[in-house]
Amino acid sequence: MKIDTYLFDLDGTLIDSGKDIAEATNYTLKKLGYSPLPYEEIIKHVGYGGRKLLEGILGNNNPDLIEKAVQIFREYYFNNPARYTKPYEDVPYILETLKKQDKKIAVITNKYEDISREILKKVGLYDFIDLLIGGDTLSEKKPSPTPVLHAIDKLNTDKENSIMVGDSETDIISGKKAGTKTCLVLYGFGKKELAKSYNPDFTIEDFSEILRLS
Repeated sequence: MKIDTYLFDLDGTLIDSGKDIAEATNYTLKKLGYSPLPYEEIIKHVGYGGRKLLEGILGNNNPDLIEKAVQIFREYYFNNPARYTKPYEDVPYILETLKKQDKKIAVITNKYEDISREILKKVGLYDFIDLLIGGDTLSEKKPSPTPVLHAIDKLNTDKENSIMVGDSETDIISGKKAGTKTCLVLYGFGKKELAKSYNPDFTIEDFSEILRLS
């Protein structure tokens, strides 16, 4: 198998961002008059975008409350994108190696595009990326295949030689629907057993194993 295009999820795949997400969430809850939540409870909702995270925590039966929460969360997170966030071990080296091999690299995340860009810049990964697609870049986000197909088109590549890599079922589903290979990373935040149930083509324990797939 020849892979020339790598489509990476962001949170829980390239970066360990849990503490910053938890801080942004608890800041939002405090502003709204709610008590803070433990890290473990917040992380259960990571991977589906900021709005889904807040809906999962606050409930989605009050649109005005969710809209206010989203505004608070976005503003705080954009101004504090990477106080604690850092790439997982070997990620910068592996991305640099892939670029030296003339591989194409996209990040496809359900996180807001503007915040994702700031984080990638702050943690030193942005220059390795050919394309960034956030959860608000297009009309649909993962698990829809739309962002994956959009990336393949923009990178002028093909699905047969592309692989979607992520830590949750949304990544595996979107890749499979788009016709790419899929790889589940077994660290990160995602629900691993649920993701495995969608039969990813590969599973890896450590990001450095990416190079074995090329």
